[in-house]
Amino acid sequence: MKRQQKALGPTNDTEARDILRRFVIRARRVEAHSLVQNQSVLKYMNPSFTLRHKEGYSPQMRYIMPEQEIFESLAARTRPCILESEPVYLDKVFRSIEMLLGDRQLDEDENQCLQSCQETFHNLRDKNHGKSYTIQRFDKENVPESEPLSDLLIGEAWLYSDLVHADPKGNKAKALSLSYRDRYFAGTAFFSTLAVLIVNLLKMITVLDKQFKLNIDKSAWEEQVVATEEDLVTSLRIMVAPVGTIIPADFDLSAIPGAVDVSSITEMGRLIHPERSLDVVFLHGDEVVHKAHAVFSLKDSWISILIADALIIEFNLAEVDQTTNNQLATTSINYRFTAETAARNSLLPIIQKSERISFEIPNGKTNILQCDFKLKEVNDGQNTDKTIARTS
Repeated sequence: MKRQQKALGPTNDTEARDILRRFVIRARRVEAHSLVQNQSVLKYMNPSFTLRHKEGYSPQMRYIMPEQEIFESLAARTRPCILESEPVYLDKVFRSIEMLLGDRQLDEDENQCLQSCQETFHNLRDKNHGKSYTIQRFDKENVPESEPLSDLLIGEAWLYSDLVHADPKGNKAKALSLSYRDRYFAGTAFFSTLAVLIVNLLKMITVLDKQFKLNIDKSAWEEQVVATEEDLVTSLRIMVAPVGTIIPADFDLSAIPGAVDVSSITEMGRLIHPERSLDVVFLHGDEVVHKAHAVFSLKDSWISILIADALIIEFNLAEVDQTTNNQLATTSINYRFTAETAARNSLLPIIQKSERISFEIPNGKTNILQCDFKLKEVNDGQNTDKTIARTS
């Protein structure tokens, strides 16, 4: 059965608007590329090189080309606009503009801009009329080994043979007889020209949509087209379960034994450094009000304890480190709430019901530092009425 060829253009206004909507999104992605933003593409549109002469040496020619990995991403963003199978193929875009304009006439500048865009596209597509140069190979006897290949053909061949495909056909395959440098050099001019064309056409469609009310979906100008700095950071609840845990569908991971909520700074610290984990007990008299997870760190003899992401307690270990076993020592303790509002609001009622806090800190290989202190009104500040006992 013979496959029916897809129409190269819209068949009605609805299809035309959809084609232009898709093109605007694609063109905005091209426009956002760094080589377009810094206008480097204007430099690479016209192939150029420098000649260097030095006495006693052969002349040297230096090609002016962009960094390849960056330029490859620009070529990838522009590529759908030259593929007949894509809805944003430029010939379809031009036909869509014409269909939506109908009998309405453009002014002289607008008409000239549209014709210039069409001419540039036709030159890129047809490979000959807009060429800047051709390359032809000769043998040692100065006999041609190949027919002349235009820079536009060679440039498109770079995309197909070196970037996205491994089996170029026809004239594209002929370009493989040239050096990679020649193919990439031509490719920079081809896709820089295409990028500029796409951006210019985007600007024109934006103007025409406002001027003639083409009714292209406004979301095309609002839809996100590239990742931003804000996309690198997001607020999530992240749970970690033991290796080998089978998680049923629609199951609360926090209910699985051994699962850890590492979106909590305290729990993540305990997971990474279990040797720094603490269990803090809130007491009213001898009655346990609440038990909370904590994690501690030590820097320059200062102990810092984070309790349930909400409260930080700090004291100087040097002030109690010289006591003998089971001897009581008194030191000043600093405490403050963190900026984690939800954690603070969760812990504050527990603090208000409690009279004191108790916990144990590993101190050296065999010693344990037992800490027990009364809770007064907890505000950011310092409390010096704290008793600490050290035991082995």
